[in-house]
Amino acid sequence: MINLNDLSGTVAVVTGGSRGIGLAIARHFLMHGARVIVGGLDPLEAEAAVQELAAEAGDDRVASQPGDVSRSDTSEAIVAAALQRFGRLDTLICNAGIDIIKPAVEYEAEEWDHILAVDLRGAFLPAQQAARVWIERGQRGGSVIMTSSIAARAGIAGLAPYGASKGGIDQLVRTLAVEWAKHGIRVNAVAPGYVENVMAGVEIHADPATEARIRAFTPMGRRATVDEIAGPFLFLASPAAAYVTGAILVVDGGYSAQ
Repeated sequence: MINLNDLSGTVAVVTGGSRGIGLAIARHFLMHGARVIVGGLDPLEAEAAVQELAAEAGDDRVASQPGDVSRSDTSEAIVAAALQRFGRLDTLICNAGIDIIKPAVEYEAEEWDHILAVDLRGAFLPAQQAARVWIERGQRGGSVIMTSSIAARAGIAGLAPYGASKGGIDQLVRTLAVEWAKHGIRVNAVAPGYVENVMAGVEIHADPATEARIRAFTPMGRRATVDEIAGPFLFLASPAAAYVTGAILVVDGGYSAQ
């Protein structure tokens, strides 16, 4: 019997892989046999994540390639790192993201631009570079998986630029899936709900009233663990999802089902 979740021999790149959901994704891919390049803005944090993951895996199937994913040279470097270190690239996880929570009338133009640059352009540029390499090499079977959000489909106060960027992710996934299917490239997304891990700089979730509201609006009555979010990424990268492309897999405890 074929193990449909076996990623042995494959290579994955995880942008935003040095903490939170990204780190959990990298860990799950390693646990299932993949080799992994960890991306992250902070070189020290990315390397610390690699050391942690390598110690857990007991081998050297993981390396870092830090940089700002909103820059094209970073996208080129992280794809090149996979090819140079491991000789191939099979799965690209576009997970890097930031957020600033405030009323829409209070955003500065620079804040809007920064969020859209990291969360949306920072997903497109690595995907574009990976696709270029796969197409040039004639490699079929590449998989791109982006991190979306329930904020792409539900209006959530205080998330104007973040919600816009994630709505853009969903439509980007559909468009690229259609355009690249002829090359054997699958493009999908995972849309998490509220997660125990909270992005750096987001203090509002420490408010007990906010936490109570989140739990009240989530039918399962709790936040997800990072491992519960990482699992669907593993599925979308695996042979079990060979016929899945253009999909937005919502993992939100029932939040968007209401």
